[in-house]
Amino acid sequence: MLREFLTQYVGLFIVIFLVTAMFSLGLDLTVRQIIEPLKNKRLVAKSVAVNVIAMPLLAFALTSFIPMHEGYRIGIILYALAAGTDGGPKFVQIVKGNAAFALGLLVLLLAFTVIFMPIILSLAVGDFDIPRSQIVVKLLVLIALPVSLGLLLNAKAKTVADKLNPIMHKAAMIILGIVFFILIYVYFGEIIALEVGVLLAILTFFVLAFAAGYFSGGPEWQNRRALGIMTFVRNGSIAILIARDVFVDDPKVLVITTVMAVSSVIGAVLTVVLMGRSVPATDSASA
Repeated sequence: MLREFLTQYVGLFIVIFLVTAMFSLGLDLTVRQIIEPLKNKRLVAKSVAVNVIAMPLLAFALTSFIPMHEGYRIGIILYALAAGTDGGPKFVQIVKGNAAFALGLLVLLLAFTVIFMPIILSLAVGDFDIPRSQIVVKLLVLIALPVSLGLLLNAKAKTVADKLNPIMHKAAMIILGIVFFILIYVYFGEIIALEVGVLLAILTFFVLAFAAGYFSGGPEWQNRRALGIMTFVRNGSIAILIARDVFVDDPKVLVITTVMAVSSVIGAVLTVVLMGRSVPATDSASA
């Protein structure tokens, strides 16, 4: 009975989380924070290339070489396509990376994800019927609109935005915990049944994704840390949303996107623990 109830309403919780998290993100941003990092065209170009092009290609290569169920293959590719996670800039800030760059990059990556994900996904999985226009509209409503409202409030009523921001952040984190609990509870059997090859593909993706982002960040260590984290932590919420709405006949797609979303958060926390608040020795000496 409980499983049936949670299965029926998990989609609603995902929608609530997306709207809350995106609105909270908008409350954190200013137009200047978004525009300023984009002036470094070389860094932005490399950041977009590694996130929008290299990561989907990496996922496609891994799922082609490692045998696995078609649903898992689609889920990994779907997750890789979901560039831009709202939690990324917070992790970047903790490790003393370039948080302003991470915030500006996030908005840019979300725009690419919303516009191009349905198109690329349809090409990657071919045989599936993907309602492109419906997905684009839905992502625009659930992501672009809440972020825009947050930005507007932050610009026009800073005091109100500052008071709302911690409340919305806490609410988003609570709802996120509920969503992950429900998904893991509902699909626990499928999660523990994952093949070794699938787990290897997930681990390899995260390691190579962080390395690709880190070494594409240029000479400044703050940018390397920012791009490393922003590259391997994808937008699990968007991936889960599409997995549930589009691939309703294959629960393995939703299972694998959920597993990767949870794993990316764990990986981000481990990255924060390993890097901590340390800075490179050369930078400390110069300071």
